[in-house]
Amino acid sequence: MVTALQKFGTLTGWGKDTHNANEFGFKLVPTYDLLGAKYDSPYISFSSKEIQDHQHKPFQKLDPAEQDYINKYDPKASYPFLIINGQYALSGPGKAGYSPAVIDGQSFDDVKQQVDSNADTPASQAIHKEAQIIVNYICASTGGAPASVCKA
Repeated sequence: MVTALQKFGTLTGWGKDTHNANEFGFKLVPTYDLLGAKYDSPYISFSSKEIQDHQHKPFQKLDPAEQDYINKYDPKASYPFLIINGQYALSGPGKAGYSPAVIDGQSFDDVKQQVDSNADTPASQAIHKEAQIIVNYICASTGGAPASVCKA
């Protein structure tokens, strides 16, 4: 998702995180911490909510519109959940375009370096493929703007 968002704007203030050890049978899966992130784009807006903390306790509360999306598309409130312009939804474990196994046990910095350098690795290939799917959804929702991203 972050790789896709960066094609449309600037994401700052993010941190590094991992999923809980042994969550869903994986050791440690590196991920972005978006709690303090800010996203600037002339094309799209972005918001992120963490509804549970690492101890599975309630964390951030959804606003009524966000809760309506969950109720409509994902009543079991699985994660991750992605809605694009009220049109496209992706939700639940196993719904991502790649298995967390391709990055399990790697450090955040190693995975980010692979993605940023377009390394020929399973992790980079999987993340770029998933990012392109999200880019395509965003382009459909923006009417193809910006052309520099959507026509590429």
